[in-house]
Amino acid sequence: MRIVGYLSDWGYQKQITKAQAGYLTHVNYAFGLVVDGEVSIAHLKNLEKLCEMRKMHPHLKVNLSIGGWGAGGFSEAVSTKEGREKLAASALRVLQEMNLDGLDWDWEYPSSDAAGIGCSPDDPENMSHLLVLMRQMLDEYSRTTGQYFEQSIAVGADRVGDYIWPRVLPCLDTVNLMTYDMTAGDRVSHVTNLLGAPSSAYSADQSVQAFMQAGVPTKKLLIGAAFYFHGYQGFCREDPFGKPYEKKIRNFPADRLDETWQRHWDEETCAAYYVKEDVLLSGDDERSLEEKRRYILEKGMEGVIIWEMNHDGKNRLLPHLG
Repeated sequence: MRIVGYLSDWGYQKQITKAQAGYLTHVNYAFGLVVDGEVSIAHLKNLEKLCEMRKMHPHLKVNLSIGGWGAGGFSEAVSTKEGREKLAASALRVLQEMNLDGLDWDWEYPSSDAAGIGCSPDDPENMSHLLVLMRQMLDEYSRTTGQYFEQSIAVGADRVGDYIWPRVLPCLDTVNLMTYDMTAGDRVSHVTNLLGAPSSAYSADQSVQAFMQAGVPTKKLLIGAAFYFHGYQGFCREDPFGKPYEKKIRNFPADRLDETWQRHWDEETCAAYYVKEDVLLSGDDERSLEEKRRYILEKGMEGVIIWEMNHDGKNRLLPHLG
């Protein structure tokens, strides 16, 4: 089973431990950006630590994830054949310079301006062309090195229409479903629930079913695990899910959860939540991760992606996926 841990450059305070590395198969380093039509890593501050990590844990495959929420430049870069060639060539140069094992494209999301970035109705078509070109360039480079280089994409849980699947599937090793942040706007909902319910915005299972129906094979699908929580302050104490709240609390790291929080389990959605005073936290915990692992194995899926490793420095959650 593939266990892919995203590791953010901005949060990289200490090395991945030997215990953590023993569970991981991949690290996706976040994020390269698209600047002036090319992949840029000039802003990354902890590449030296990344190189040290690779020496300490040589079994790990390390890929660069390009994009992230609010990262623009994709739509403009892939809009022409010349632009796609420029972007792909720059990605290959970065892969060579960083001695990477592959690339993970994390455009959130083609044809959407929700993050305040450029978009076009032609984005799915154009990005699909880029992935084909990139695969060709990676394979050509492989012939000179004898090493295979991976290519993956991170896709919104409900964004099955963002790519032309018959075209891109032969070019991709995995399709990483971001089955987290599945919140429901102005009402309390689970963040990363495995199963659906009337009060939930979406679920990992719904996402898997939608992508399978679109032709994505289960052996290329990874679902997401959240090593963080989103919180709801001022929630309704009686049956809170599906009800309004007063204030949203974002990105509460799993490491900050302690015994002062009262744990609850939602059997219908296979999701945990925690309550203290007037705050409800929703995210993954030990049991929900075990349920996700069981689901992955039963479905014959490829594995799981984790956002992100800096939030589980105590290695409390990762062993429950391994």
